[in-house]
Amino acid sequence: MGIGVFQSQGLSQQLNLAPQLLQWLRLLQAPTTELSSLVQHELDTNPALELDETPVKPESDKVDDAGLNETGDDSSFDKNDLEARLEVLAALDADWRADLSKNKSANAGSMQDEQDRHQFVLDSAVADLSLQDHLLRQLPTCGLSEAERVLAELIVGSLDHRGYLVTSLTELAELSGVSLVAAERILEQVQDMEPAGIAARDLRECLLRQLEADRQGDSLAAMLVREHLDLLVAGNPEDVAVRLQLPVEEVRLALASIRTLNPAPGSTFARRPVQYVAPDAAIVKDAGRYVVELNDDSIPHLRLSAECRRLLEQKGLSSEDLTYIRRKIRNATFLIQGLSQRQDTLRRVIQEVIRVQNDFFDRPEGELYPLTMVKVAGVLGVHETTVSRAIANKYVQTPRGLFELKHFFRTGYQCSDGSAVTPDGVKDLILSLIGQESSANPLTDLQIVDLLQKKGLRLARRTVAKYRDELSIPASKDRLRPFSARKVIAMTPAATEEIREPAAAIG
Repeated sequence: MGIGVFQSQGLSQQLNLAPQLLQWLRLLQAPTTELSSLVQHELDTNPALELDETPVKPESDKVDDAGLNETGDDSSFDKNDLEARLEVLAALDADWRADLSKNKSANAGSMQDEQDRHQFVLDSAVADLSLQDHLLRQLPTCGLSEAERVLAELIVGSLDHRGYLVTSLTELAELSGVSLVAAERILEQVQDMEPAGIAARDLRECLLRQLEADRQGDSLAAMLVREHLDLLVAGNPEDVAVRLQLPVEEVRLALASIRTLNPAPGSTFARRPVQYVAPDAAIVKDAGRYVVELNDDSIPHLRLSAECRRLLEQKGLSSEDLTYIRRKIRNATFLIQGLSQRQDTLRRVIQEVIRVQNDFFDRPEGELYPLTMVKVAGVLGVHETTVSRAIANKYVQTPRGLFELKHFFRTGYQCSDGSAVTPDGVKDLILSLIGQESSANPLTDLQIVDLLQKKGLRLARRTVAKYRDELSIPASKDRLRPFSARKVIAMTPAATEEIREPAAAIG
């Protein structure tokens, strides 16, 4: 019997903690612009909270443990009108529950209507419906867990107006606390949504996803896109046929199929209006050193309701009433402390960013150094996911402009001399080496690996190939013609987003 009681008690404690932990995670991850609505929801659902128009130090919000423990002495409750006050609280709570019930009923009806409209939504792009809204409507059909849904929403939010994923999947996985393997699977689920080709990381993937959706994944068209996309853009059907030793007519048919694909599947949807962001913090120089100034003015200041505090002091409370009041006050206290902890965590993270990236803020040409969430978590003594949530959707005003906080986090490669190079730095090195190569004898990826190793940088061949692809540089066998570094720079996504629409150029 003792064992059974112990297990039951343990389960109860976990269930009580879960909502508070989830609330803390929401507070930590929410940008300043969203905190107001989160706090307003708590104000509407917890009578123990009220807005403090004249914020002071939260010392007055501390509640004696004796007032919150489950067996505390209630002899100090000596005020009158207890029943009337409790009825007011109970009535308010009943009203909130009734409103919640109505909302749930309305939502249930909406779900039924949604099922009826599902096919219509998938088959048509409403003029005033954004791409993100269209995709978010399809998420409930994916059967994702809460953590997986967070990542899926991050993916959707990271699509540009063409429908391409413009943020590294590794970055998004770190932000949501999901493994990269799981992130790849979730990305595939988003890519399975309509329109076909959505959430691709490059043109090749976009076109292939459309061919696969049309059951042409094993066709000649798919093979050409997968292995010879650069050749298709640069040549005509006859040249392609000769180069690949294929019948010209088959190549023509394959190209005709490719021309029906949409290189920008998200462009048929209305663009979202510009979303203005407010900095969650500012990095300013004070007495020769950089300091963090948090945007506290935009965060509502809360305090415990005087009404609930008076009720807690009443005499003769029943066990049920006392439990009700304590629960409301406990939740309110946790929210107030959670908001304070959020600010403290954000401040400490930015302070570490300043320490590592000081050169970036000091000089217009200052570069960013490798900085990972794992490293910051180790310095602060917190879990890595705490850092990832703390920087999610946050913006910081700096001497060099407004930046997303995650901009200052990037992986790096260790050199033999002890220094580190960021991925962007590695790309610059690769670009420089290829810019100096002989057009008659282009460098292979393996040769680039050897040259980088002589500079003290050890990279795998597949890493070099990946960065070369991201720079839109063809493989060595396709660089036999003259190839200038200036042209490469012009073709990088950073230089222009609209430099090419290859599907339209094919043929």
